[in-house]
Amino acid sequence: MKKYIAITILLFMLQSCQTDCTDDYEMKVLVEIFDDLVEEMGALDGYKTPPPPLLSTSDSNNNIYDTIEYLREVDKVQANRKMKDTVLVIAVLDTLFSCINENLDIEYIKEQLTNQGYIEVLDTMRTTSIISQPLNISKIRKSERFTLKYYSEFPQGIKIWEREKYDFLFSGVLEISRIYFDAKKQFGLLYSSYICGRLCGEGAIICIHKIKDKWVIEKKILLWVS
Repeated sequence: MKKYIAITILLFMLQSCQTDCTDDYEMKVLVEIFDDLVEEMGALDGYKTPPPPLLSTSDSNNNIYDTIEYLREVDKVQANRKMKDTVLVIAVLDTLFSCINENLDIEYIKEQLTNQGYIEVLDTMRTTSIISQPLNISKIRKSERFTLKYYSEFPQGIKIWEREKYDFLFSGVLEISRIYFDAKKQFGLLYSSYICGRLCGEGAIICIHKIKDKWVIEKKILLWVS
């Protein structure tokens, strides 16, 4: 009997270790793709310096500059020059949530996936028992372009959008789900949404792929836009 108890305890310890290691790996992957995720979800779009003026075509042979558009772009550059060097604050949901209870259009998502690895992950996403877990933003490396704060630190409801009351430049709210992997950990899917205002935002499935030991965002499947 003592032997059986010892074996049971050993198996429990091994299982606990496996869970901890899996969570650590998931966090490592999230850190690796985080800057690209912020870009992909458009959290910095509203503060980018406008592109250079476009050329307009007068006829088939000659191209001329659109001087009116050029002057407009110059004005935008001047107005946003200060913004360019400003560090934005992004509110991040305190929890990496499970997708099991999310109303995701699985069939639509599946139609957008061309690699069997992603389809395997999608099946895991809708059947797995993975639960939500707290997000530790201190593990995410600091960026020169933005700072992270927990969503719980902000006013609740629509008051969060009263930007004039902040002493910093508030970008919006970023939500991130748990990352779901295939068995070989070569493909992954996660759900993310970014809300930039009361009627402004989008939600998407993010497809990530491990290429030469580096995780990259390969595709974004847009699910909704406001």
